[in-house]
Amino acid sequence: MFAPLQWLGNSHHHMDFPGTLSAEPRVYLDLLCVLAGDFIAHGFTRLLLLNGHGGNDVPGSRPCLKCGNAIASAAIFLLLLATYWNLASDANQAHPDLQQSLMGHACEWETSMMLCIAPQLVKDHQSVLPQEFGIGFEPATRGWTMPDRSQPGHIGFPHEASAEKGEALFQLSRRAP
Repeated sequence: MFAPLQWLGNSHHHMDFPGTLSAEPRVYLDLLCVLAGDFIAHGFTRLLLLNGHGGNDVPGSRPCLKCGNAIASAAIFLLLLATYWNLASDANQAHPDLQQSLMGHACEWETSMMLCIAPQLVKDHQSVLPQEFGIGFEPATRGWTMPDRSQPGHIGFPHEASAEKGEALFQLSRRAP
């Protein structure tokens, strides 16, 4: 069973870009906990929260802990959060012409997928200059805003995007466990 997509997440790091809507991390956390609690109350014992935004990784992992601890006595219960681009370790090999080795923001991967499913929404991506990934401070977590990492708002190489690469990335996600 699939629940409706949640359109609002934690995007405070993008607030420098007009039109951004963002839930406070606490609000996002509470929303996921309530939704997971609803499924648990209805008897579901296996839940996967599938994330599609990097800003939701940290607050999205908290409901797994909170709900898991609340019903720790249920040995058959499983609540997971997964970010889709981390599900396939070989995503950078989905297409032989992919230039990026990992997901960025409005990058070659995301732009390619949009060119595949809704090309009318993609502006002139071929004239966009590449934006290097910079220092993310991994494995540590750091508070940042998008202009700390990218003034134009993208990270990666959207000029390298194509619908064919997008289809290859989608095919890879369809076979991921």
